[in-house]
Amino acid sequence: MPFFRRRPKPPKVDKYMIFATNEALQEWERGLADAGLTQIGTNRQAEGTYEQWNGTDAEKAKAWLRERKIDQELFYVVVQTPDGVWGADIEGLYLEKLRPWQFDPASAETTAEILTLINGVYGIELAATGRADNFIVEVACGRCERTWLDGVRYRDLTLVRCPHCGAANRVDSTNFIVT
Repeated sequence: MPFFRRRPKPPKVDKYMIFATNEALQEWERGLADAGLTQIGTNRQAEGTYEQWNGTDAEKAKAWLRERKIDQELFYVVVQTPDGVWGADIEGLYLEKLRPWQFDPASAETTAEILTLINGVYGIELAATGRADNFIVEVACGRCERTWLDGVRYRDLTLVRCPHCGAANRVDSTNFIVT
């Protein structure tokens, strides 16, 4: 009976993106160039699909990741930058793990202020339960007052470096409590 035949699997298209027009393709390529990104590839694993990129600038990579709209569970876009591995998933922006120097808040030159919790309570819940070592916040530099997004430890002090002036800032998240 032909109707019980198995359908052929669609071709694997991990390495390709489809654009409706040449202009759309050129706009995508300009965006990648502006963000300093090059694609490494796509990796499918049991725990999800990872679209992997290299980036030359963490701030540009974070901005690009925040523009990506991920609407699929277990789909991750990750960018390896000189300032850590940043990613985005259906919940939003994340830092894969803190860098070792961030665990030394005593070496801070100034104190940064936390302005906003990014991604609602999802990221902080992961940090509070130990499934992540950080959650993402918007901080303001204690020296130049510029703002940026960075990962901080849950209910602890974290060292972050201002991408604008280079100041080492101590961030205090001890008043953030998940109940």
